[in-house]
Amino acid sequence: MKVFEAAAFCASLAASFCLLIWVLLLCRHGIDLTDEGFYLNWIAAPQEYRASISQFGFVYHPLYRLVGQNVILLRQANVLIIFFCAFLVALATLHTLRPGRSEPGSNLPVRGLFAPAFLTASGALAFLDLWLPTPNYNSLAFTSLMIASIGAILSGAASPRLRFGGWFIIGAGGALAFLAKPPGAVLLGTLVMAYTTAVGRFSIRGLLVSCLTALLILIFAALAIDGSVSAFVARIEHGFELSTLMAAGQSLGNLFHLDHFNLSQEQHVNFQRLLVLAFVMSVLTASARPALRIVSAIIAAIASAIVVSVSLGWMNPTISYEPFQPLMFCAILFATIVAALFFSPWRRALLSREILATTVFFIAMPYVYALGTNNNYWQQGARAGFFWLLAGVVLKSAPAAKEGALARWHLTPILAAALLATTGIVLASAEHPYRQTAALRMQTTATEFGTGGRQLLASAEVGAYVRSLKTIAVDNGFAPGSPVIDLSGVSPGAVYSLGGKAPGAAWLSAGYPGSSNFLKAALADVDCAQLAASWLLTEPASPDSFPLDVLSPFGIDVLRDYEDVGAVQAVRAFAPVKFEQRLYKPVRDVKDAIEACERARMAKP
Repeated sequence: MKVFEAAAFCASLAASFCLLIWVLLLCRHGIDLTDEGFYLNWIAAPQEYRASISQFGFVYHPLYRLVGQNVILLRQANVLIIFFCAFLVALATLHTLRPGRSEPGSNLPVRGLFAPAFLTASGALAFLDLWLPTPNYNSLAFTSLMIASIGAILSGAASPRLRFGGWFIIGAGGALAFLAKPPGAVLLGTLVMAYTTAVGRFSIRGLLVSCLTALLILIFAALAIDGSVSAFVARIEHGFELSTLMAAGQSLGNLFHLDHFNLSQEQHVNFQRLLVLAFVMSVLTASARPALRIVSAIIAAIASAIVVSVSLGWMNPTISYEPFQPLMFCAILFATIVAALFFSPWRRALLSREILATTVFFIAMPYVYALGTNNNYWQQGARAGFFWLLAGVVLKSAPAAKEGALARWHLTPILAAALLATTGIVLASAEHPYRQTAALRMQTTATEFGTGGRQLLASAEVGAYVRSLKTIAVDNGFAPGSPVIDLSGVSPGAVYSLGGKAPGAAWLSAGYPGSSNFLKAALADVDCAQLAASWLLTEPASPDSFPLDVLSPFGIDVLRDYEDVGAVQAVRAFAPVKFEQRLYKPVRDVKDAIEACERARMAKP
């Protein structure tokens, strides 16, 4: 019997490894010229911007430099960072559930938990639900929550050094959460304090360690970013002002809200299937009858074989992209809870204050992650559904730990089910990548993206668009590092692909009620010399693009001061699908342009 269970566990572990490699290879393919263009502009030159709520550009800029400004390596590094943090929080969680771990003299080896922790960490790859693998404020927020969770778990360790380290890690995670999304950091701190109090780990000394750690990290960040704490605070305040001008629904009054979710018929079916599968496997694994446990192991092995087949490209099932897909992790959590109610030993283990508090702590984390977005909280929070999987791991591990029989393969049922769910989520995002016209596997056109001849594999449409735009720019004297004002409002990636800089804001987003006010306020932070040297990218036929006269407050008359040097026709995945963009080159004498800009600013009431 144990041979079958061990074999199923090894099969799941191999499937987890294949899934990770598959995701890393997918990082070579595809690019979204809207959101990912914004991320890359921010990360490539964060020092260009005076206003920002999230500081993810500064956090990831050293990594960007370390990988030689290679977008593919940057994405792969982001995936590995997320996976490694997920591995550590899973390892810490499993270790706290080990029999005898609360005894100061016990030296239970942690290495025996590496494999199940690695397998559990695969669930974090569901974060790529939209296929936006480039580092961003969401990936930083997700990473920071996992780091803070590691600290919260370690705060109850038997070793005083580990407990101290736990509070230190909580502070570090909180600081990173603030740099990602300040509102989320506040709620994270509240949740951690509630959790440590509920499990009897709260201490004033630990709180001081966490607060001091977070404060020192934020002070260091403020000095590194702006040279002073006051300037850093002004940056964030100005960022909130610009966000309010945009009127995109991201105001302080909209932070806390309860949303609804509607699963499609296909999602309902998949949810039910996963729920039944996880429940049946959990019940069979807990059975005292060897034959039933063997059946559970066989089912897990089959699930793992499916994951391997999809990851290696041997199987490519038709799958649609639906919102709320990461909610599949809730099916695993529900199955674990229901299965636990079937067995009295499980019910007794679940009455533990620590088990209940840890479960609730992980269940609440996706809401912390979603806080601050103007999207549906269920849709956004589900991308951090890895925490729901951790809650299921806690519930599944608790009975075995209480009986002193924590084994590597007792988690195989829910982790095999989680592998299936994660694979389905990644497959759907790879087949229907966000705002892209083709599946990632179909995007094979080598495209130079950014500076230094670095390439990625894009769709034929994106490849042709980038090449045409670059040809027009280079033929007309465009130099890398030149500022480009994107008046199309939807193409920050075009600026990055040219090797240019986006003045004022990494994305001058159009289509919102306050977009014009946002653009004017953002460009008001740019010195006149940079504005005078700026090229323009326009999209005349788009109803949501910025009109040319939006630049008149800066002394710019586009028809007089610029030369239309060429047009690019292309297609994309959102309306208008067929579009034409035009590139404008500044032709006015730089000195005259600067003087006109300064006069216009002085004349402004």
